[in-house]
Amino acid sequence: MTFVSTSRKPVPELRSLAKDFAFAAGCPYIVRGKAGLAEITSRDINIIIFSLYHGTSPSFTLYIDGKPGTLFLVSELRTIQREESRAGIQVNDPSIYERLVPYIPVKLSEDGEESCIFDGIRSRRYLLSLKIHEA
Repeated sequence: MTFVSTSRKPVPELRSLAKDFAFAAGCPYIVRGKAGLAEITSRDINIIIFSLYHGTSPSFTLYIDGKPGTLFLVSELRTIQREESRAGIQVNDPSIYERLVPYIPVKLSEDGEESCIFDGIRSRRYLLSLKIHEA
């Protein structure tokens, strides 16, 4: 099972993004509180941690069995009002799909310009441009 959380003291927009992502993925959201990263990732679980990359743009890191895995950078983020039924999480980049599909339910789509689309709480649809950070 995969869990979703945030960095400590997240800005409200980052917390909403993480909660809505967890909702779309059907994953539990963990309130981080004062827990350190080692405490959160030491539970032998898979966890996605949302944070601000260099303090400016949203990102999330997939931790697998307590070890940092892939860092996904969000270069563009928009929200719109969802008009149709929920669609879960859709990505149009096969490399992003391959890295996420073992841990969360995600669909590979060839539609749209955004590399990730998901539906959150309160009829919000998120349109993200995701990039895998290669160190």
